[in-house]
Amino acid sequence: MKSNKRMVGAVVVGLTTWLLATYFQTGRKHTKKLVTRKLAKEAVQSWEGEGGAIIDPLPRASVG
Repeated sequence: MKSNKRMVGAVVVGLTTWLLATYFQTGRKHTKKLVTRKLAKEAVQSWEGEGGAIIDPLPRASVG
């Protein structure tokens, strides 16, 4: 019976470790995504502040 308890304990520890690692990895990805979005937004705002303007592409003339 001792051996079964050890096996179950090892499985529980392994599963808990895997779940915690997945949790932290997901959190890091989310934080990195937010930082990237923030940097992109700041870059666009500073570029527009320097006189740049986002121009929509011209529509194509229809042939006919």
